[in-house]
Amino acid sequence: MKKILNWLKGPKSDFILFIALLILLNIVSSNLFVRFDLTKPNSYSLSKGSQTLVKNLEQPLSVRVFFDDNLPATYENVAQYVKDILVEYKGAGNKNFTVSYMDMSKKENVKLAQDLGLQQIQIQEVKNNEVGFKQGYMGLVITYGDNIEVLNPITTTDGFEYKLTSKISKMVTMADALAGLKNGQKIKLTLYLSDDLKRFGISGLEQAQEIVKNAFDKINKENMDRLEFQVVNPNASEAEILSEKYGIQVIQYQDANGNVRKGVLGLILENGDSFYQLPFQIQQSFFGYIVTGLETVDTSIREGLQSLLSNITKIGYITGHGELDKSDENGAKNFQTMISGMYELVDIDLNKESIPAGMNSIIINGPQNDYTEEELYKVDQFIMRGGNVLFFVDGMSMDSTAQYTGGQVFTPNVLNINRLLDSYGVKVENNLVFDKKCYVAQDHNFGKMNLYWAPTLQKEQLAKKNPITNNLGYVIMIQNSALDASKAKEDKNVKVTVLAKTSDEAWTQTENIMLHPTMLTPPGDKSKLKSYDLALMLEGKFKSAFDKAPETSQTDDEGNPLPQGELETSSHVAESVMPGKIFVIGSSTVTTRQVIDENATTPIAMFFMNTLDYLNGNEDLCVMRSKSLSVNTLEIKSMAAANFWKFFCQYGLVVILIIVGLLVLRSRSLRRRAINKKYNPNDSRTITKSTK
Repeated sequence: MKKILNWLKGPKSDFILFIALLILLNIVSSNLFVRFDLTKPNSYSLSKGSQTLVKNLEQPLSVRVFFDDNLPATYENVAQYVKDILVEYKGAGNKNFTVSYMDMSKKENVKLAQDLGLQQIQIQEVKNNEVGFKQGYMGLVITYGDNIEVLNPITTTDGFEYKLTSKISKMVTMADALAGLKNGQKIKLTLYLSDDLKRFGISGLEQAQEIVKNAFDKINKENMDRLEFQVVNPNASEAEILSEKYGIQVIQYQDANGNVRKGVLGLILENGDSFYQLPFQIQQSFFGYIVTGLETVDTSIREGLQSLLSNITKIGYITGHGELDKSDENGAKNFQTMISGMYELVDIDLNKESIPAGMNSIIINGPQNDYTEEELYKVDQFIMRGGNVLFFVDGMSMDSTAQYTGGQVFTPNVLNINRLLDSYGVKVENNLVFDKKCYVAQDHNFGKMNLYWAPTLQKEQLAKKNPITNNLGYVIMIQNSALDASKAKEDKNVKVTVLAKTSDEAWTQTENIMLHPTMLTPPGDKSKLKSYDLALMLEGKFKSAFDKAPETSQTDDEGNPLPQGELETSSHVAESVMPGKIFVIGSSTVTTRQVIDENATTPIAMFFMNTLDYLNGNEDLCVMRSKSLSVNTLEIKSMAAANFWKFFCQYGLVVILIIVGLLVLRSRSLRRRAINKKYNPNDSRTITKSTK
């Protein structure tokens, strides 16, 4: 023992002890480590919503990562980002959360990826000075209980946490809903198919029942056998009833005797009083009639289940006053598609119905006609009871026959809906805002063209501390009217946030407006240029725009006045009983396909999704969606400066490196001369480096 102690005290043990220390440090650091996220939007950190979700998992959830090795640099960065974020998920999750990385060099893992529905993507790579293409896997498979979901392909880091957390959340919600069904209660999948239609030789109709049954068996197994399947052959009298109830397709035909008959084809998922119609119908093609939806029936059933069980928030969409049509390609269809994953727009005609009691938010998008007093009152009282409203109100109205060829006719859009906004302290100006810092289009005839009516808002023009815009790098607006919230800012009970404003080089026009780049020039007088507010958020308690409820005529079914009773009742709310939120923007064009693409990848789409999340209490989703690295962009102050830094990075750094090298060489030469002069000034020989 004494020899061992002496050895430990002696220098001979130092190396062995050092190696042992390194091994112990590695063992400890493998379980206890610290990461620092230095990115401004915290792109490599999990949001609180994601942490809470994986921390409270009640069943095992596994994430299997299917990424090929030796990916090109761009995709390799994506793979590394996914790995880094999954480390964060693993650290935040409980014992039910597991991550495994599949070795794609093994054939059994490739087959597993194919069986799970992952699709390969085509990857371009440069090798030996040649451009080639190869197929690769870049996807995730999430398993929760018996339910399996796929996230594929993952070719960008944008919104990855949001997509993964949303997917996990829907799976957990659906599993909980299925588990919460009462004993014996099942979700019904019903194929309504009139047998008479089979004699017309419609492609796919004979196989429809078998294809649906196979898909049902697979999905039923994934969902704890809580589904049941049935096929119904409706008679002609039931066809119209089913069409009215479910909206399924009615097919009219003649029987063998020449009599006109009606049949139906449809696939319906039902859960109690709720139902979901799957895309499944007969269409005419170049080769005759075919049944559409057979190829994707399993995907449709899964989406239908999520829609039935995930409790998607319903938002009212006010109609009846010339608002943008949410089903029209040229209207707000892309806006509706954009929010469909989280929210459902429900048409509300205030002239016929009231806003449902359980609804938290409504949208008023581009009205062109006045509201009745009763309709305005319904909106006002909805706000007084703590409701949230998104106002997309145009300050100027364009002739529907106008085109972007210099023939526009803009007139002030004077509507009584503005009376409501005025009472809450916001005024929508009757003008259009133009900005020097705008979207620049490329035209093959005119070259670069400034679209002054499409301001490009950089980070300093967006609210820095609001979760809606905190992490957005830029937003492109279009055809906005200026907003004045000076009255609202005087109200101590209302918090006003300017979400978006123009640069200091903006101006407005109220007449002779021509939306053509060659016909628009900024004012020569710089005193006419200033910043304008474009989007506002008002939060707090508001005062009603009405002193009392509008008088309405009380009549019976025959139109006769009802007798007046002794009691006089009133449910008028003069001041908010609960805090509400009002979002105002002076443009409805921002909800059209001019700025919102089909896939909702534009910055303005992210802006509006964040707004809806904020109004509906989902602030964590705002943070997840907009904290991607690529959201932030550099602002170009001037093209001259941009070109300078471009050439500086390309050539200037090389020149600086050469100059530094020459200076170092010169310095070494002078140093050698100084040494010779000091220690052997009379020796004319020079010391050179030996080549041996």
